[in-house]
Amino acid sequence: MEDPAAKKLKYPKSVFFIISNEFCERFSYYGMRTVLALYLNKVLLYSEDDATVLYHGFTFLCYFFPLVGGIIADSFLGKFKTIFYLSLVYALGNIVLSTASATVLNLPTRAMSILGLVLIAIGTGGIKPCVSAFGGDQFVLPQQERQLQQFFSIFYFSINAGSVISTFITPIFREDVQCLGMKTCYPLAFGVPALLMVASLCIFVAGKPFYTTKDPEGNIIVHVFKCVSYALRNKFCGKASGSRDHWLDHADDKFEAKLIGDIKALFKILYLLLPLPFFWALFDQQGSRWTFQATLMDGTVTPWWTIKPDQMQILNPMLILIFIPLFETVVYPVLQNVGIKRPLQKIGLGGFLTAVAFLISAIVEYKLEPSYPIMPTDTTGHLRVLNSYDCEMIMEPPILGNSKIDPYSALELINVPVNNTAQISTTIRFNYDSLQCNIKKDSYGPWKGNLILQQHQSITYTSFPSFPFPIFQSVTYIFQSIVPQTLTLQRLKQYDDLEKSENGKPKLTLLNSGALSGKVSLMNENTGSFSFELSPKQLSTDTSEVDPGKYLVTVNGLTVQPPIEVKSGGVYYLLIQKDGEKVSTQINTLTRPATLHMAWLLPQIIIITASEILFSITGLEFSYSQAPKSMKSLISSVWLLTVAFGNVFVVIISEAKFFDRRVYEFLLYTVLMVLDMLIFVWMSLSYQYRKSEEDESTDEKHMNGHGQDNRMHVADN
Repeated sequence: MEDPAAKKLKYPKSVFFIISNEFCERFSYYGMRTVLALYLNKVLLYSEDDATVLYHGFTFLCYFFPLVGGIIADSFLGKFKTIFYLSLVYALGNIVLSTASATVLNLPTRAMSILGLVLIAIGTGGIKPCVSAFGGDQFVLPQQERQLQQFFSIFYFSINAGSVISTFITPIFREDVQCLGMKTCYPLAFGVPALLMVASLCIFVAGKPFYTTKDPEGNIIVHVFKCVSYALRNKFCGKASGSRDHWLDHADDKFEAKLIGDIKALFKILYLLLPLPFFWALFDQQGSRWTFQATLMDGTVTPWWTIKPDQMQILNPMLILIFIPLFETVVYPVLQNVGIKRPLQKIGLGGFLTAVAFLISAIVEYKLEPSYPIMPTDTTGHLRVLNSYDCEMIMEPPILGNSKIDPYSALELINVPVNNTAQISTTIRFNYDSLQCNIKKDSYGPWKGNLILQQHQSITYTSFPSFPFPIFQSVTYIFQSIVPQTLTLQRLKQYDDLEKSENGKPKLTLLNSGALSGKVSLMNENTGSFSFELSPKQLSTDTSEVDPGKYLVTVNGLTVQPPIEVKSGGVYYLLIQKDGEKVSTQINTLTRPATLHMAWLLPQIIIITASEILFSITGLEFSYSQAPKSMKSLISSVWLLTVAFGNVFVVIISEAKFFDRRVYEFLLYTVLMVLDMLIFVWMSLSYQYRKSEEDESTDEKHMNGHGQDNRMHVADN
């Protein structure tokens, strides 16, 4: 029967401010973090390895500072002031990051971005252990135990709601909006989370008249460190007399026996937590390595809707909301029937599933490799010669073993060894006698000259007709039938941009090989049209990102057949050729389009989310329930540290650069995760589960409510 006293207590209004505050803060954090890896790579121009290091270094700080924030709140400022002051730091960090991303302001973008991320890490990490606990302080126990449980459920829902919405929206701000003269709009993608963080702070302050606040009472973490350090000094410096059964007993002349006993129990749990950080090393790569993997895949769902690579991160929080009740009602009963009942067994199973997820990601990576852009190195260069005619070209002498270029094709020399620059002398002429030639014999004179190779660069030459006297070019081929023409090769001014688009869209550059002027339009009935302006002196346009699909090309209103097709992830040159009155197009592929759809990421995402339910929720609840009553807040902080140090592993492996191929790196993570879990299983075999103590019976009644609080960490990843 419900306690009559509970009916007299009104539901605290203050919790609505706290829940609204948490929704805005989580929206801000996840919105920023969703696009962070691509920002580091595409805007700040860090390599994928360096961007991964920075991403996981930032995540490490986010999960290290909860330890500091908890100490400040419990020992010095109290929860309200700690949340308020660190939220100011948090909001400032968001503003600095958003301002830095506006590259047109010519600010020190890299330095300001790193400063903004450090401030955000201090803010979000510092308030992380305080907000949920501050919400719990608003209830009177045991009278409002049921309301407390409801609060944690709603609080947990607000976290996931903020995560799901922002993970979907901020990639749209990043890609689909152009601002400040930039093709993307990271200032908006970071600016909206900044506004939400300011709103979060305002909402939190607005609730001050309604809050129940408690004075700081001292932090158990500080007491534990003092007791442990004192015991070690006594043991090794010989200050304590007599022998002890346990090294911690050397502190019994200053600290209470209960504290010493609780620390002993705590250390048994910490021993089992030692292998667990490696799980987070794999799990948190959803926002880095797996996002970069998604940029190499085809996100087309319908002709008018394409998934953005960073939007794939939305699946994890959505699946969590589905999986938690599914596991409670279906999966756990099934596991119990096959003998997997204990928490440590579930944690081990979750770890092995994580290894399976990364094995799948390695397979996906292997299948993606043929579509990778082939980039020139510091000791090699690329050379490309486009044949824009329907006649075979002959090269004398052959260029590196290549003697001909087929009609409407290209000579591609990939990763040719070169020191600084190199010149290749050759003569190129049409093979009028070949069956693949529809050009009047001897109508073009040969081209003689040098082709340039340059280290670390890709260079393209395109062919077009030229008159011997420049005056005739201005009259657009009027004298073509009476004035002999020469075949001309001209080098593009810009180097080839071989990198795939960060959005997975095709990249297209128009080449004007016919001295054309006017408007070129690409029309698609589903995705709309794109227009380009050509001038006779302009050999190429700027590179543009277009939607994947088939396009009908019109030049100054004249339709050119056949249509062209560009696919997700491809990089293309579209050559517009005019020979007399005839206008033709030729599509050349610089980088192969995506060979796999993003849907192939679903198995690894589903499996790693299932492993998260088994590993993260079970692990935190195990640690919480097995810890002594006085150590439960400490164990929550230590659990967050496992996340922090897991990200350190990623930094170390990424910086070590063991492999040139990403597939081997994923396989390394797979093997290390299996070994890590085998060690964990061996360690857990000797663990004796701790029974509830009589004096903790009240606390254990609240376990369901606090368990919801513990589960909130699931959304923090």
